Amino acid sequence: MKRNAALLFVLFASVMLASCSFYKARSDSAPPVEIPGTYSREAGQGSLPERWWEAFEDERLNSLVDELLSGNLDLQQAWARIDQAEALAIQAGSSLQPKITLEAATSRARTYSSSLSGSDAVPVYTRQHSLGLAASYEIDLWGRVRSSNKAAGLDLAAVRLDLETAAMSLSAQVVQNWYSLIEQTSQLKLAQKQVEASTTQLDLVRLRFSRGLASALDVYQQRQQLASISAQIPLIEAQINVLTHQLNVLLGRAPGTSVEDIPDTLPELWPRPQAGIPADLLQDRPDVEAAMMRVEAADQRVAAAVSDRFPRVTISGSRGYGARSFADLFDQMVWNAAGSIIAPIYEGRARSAEVKRTKAVVEERLYAYGEVVLTAVAEVEDALAREQKQIEYVQRLTYQLELSRSTLDEAYNQYINGLSDYLTVLSSLNALQQTQRELLTARSTLISYRIALCRSLGGTWTAEIARENSTTGEKS
Repeated sequence: MKRNAALLFVLFASVMLASCSFYKARSDSAPPVEIPGTYSREAGQGSLPERWWEAFEDERLNSLVDELLSGNLDLQQAWARIDQAEALAIQAGSSLQPKITLEAATSRARTYSSSLSGSDAVPVYTRQHSLGLAASYEIDLWGRVRSSNKAAGLDLAAVRLDLETAAMSLSAQVVQNWYSLIEQTSQLKLAQKQVEASTTQLDLVRLRFSRGLASALDVYQQRQQLASISAQIPLIEAQINVLTHQLNVLLGRAPGTSVEDIPDTLPELWPRPQAGIPADLLQDRPDVEAAMMRVEAADQRVAAAVSDRFPRVTISGSRGYGARSFADLFDQMVWNAAGSIIAPIYEGRARSAEVKRTKAVVEERLYAYGEVVLTAVAEVEDALAREQKQIEYVQRLTYQLELSRSTLDEAYNQYINGLSDYLTVLSSLNALQQTQRELLTARSTLISYRIALCRSLGGTWTAEIARENSTTGEKS
């Protein structure tokens, strides 16, 4: 009776302690930073498809992104990490279920007994066989097991969001690589045209030299200008090869695989899309959501650590058969049932230290979450600012290109009429060709800033990504 009373007292004290000290984990974490109500610069009013690269209306690009999502090796690694997190979540959840084991045993013992006549001890052999089922279950009174299970589930959700973040970044890399490849192909086409124009100009100077209307210096200067333009072609071709290799690696191909159907003209941009408000990034950016999930997972582990300071209540039982011979094994049933309470008394403050550690982890991840939020807002702000100023730069370069053409025409007319030397023509030609190259690069950079803007705004299309079997192509 005294033993039962003591047991009831321990249980009652544990319940009272839990009701006073139990930790309630957060279910919705707000970032520890202030989110502005609007962006500092105006975005556009254009609409943007969920899979934003489709706005370029480039079927070849669409197929490349689809190939990326199924073949990229970084994404395959991310899927493997999801499998690992899912297995850990199953392990954590298994503690909520009873443990049932099959137990079978056989033993043989030898003892010695002395005879009544006082002679030497006689060995006595005994055998024992048993077969049965044993079960045990921890009653999760304080929620320790449930909190650990929730933490593992949140970790799994965060790893899935990591996959979506990787898919979003890698798709932007493919789009960027594709238009960088187009830009370099356009630069090659432009360089070849400039070589043709400079060659024609050289023929004209030679003709004038043969008629005594130009000096040898004019010929040499034009030949030098032609050589300078021609020297750029190998560098452009090398860059095309490098970009092709990078694109193939992104797609999970061998680097040397050829990429067909590369256009040689950059597309015109569609109207700038709407950016919404910064708070939208909390739902539209998977990296932001993943950071929030990790805060909540860490908080669940605080709840588990707090609960681990309370007594554990376990019930167990077994049922089976036991006998001294196999023939009699099923003639006698054996069973038992038990309950136990294990309450920590003194462990050198180990459990309280674990609570302190897990709370510090929550604080660390909370600030990391705030940093991710600020970084996301900054990426949108950067993209808006850069695109706005890049548009102005392209406009001014376009005007500069018009002036360069007029300057070259005037310089050539004055040279033909003997009013200036050929160096003025050569300088004007170099300025024109340089501006042509700069304008092409500026237009490519403008596309890069639009890609960065679309990437920074996020989206929900990544939630639809499904795993594809690499051999059968079936989705799982």
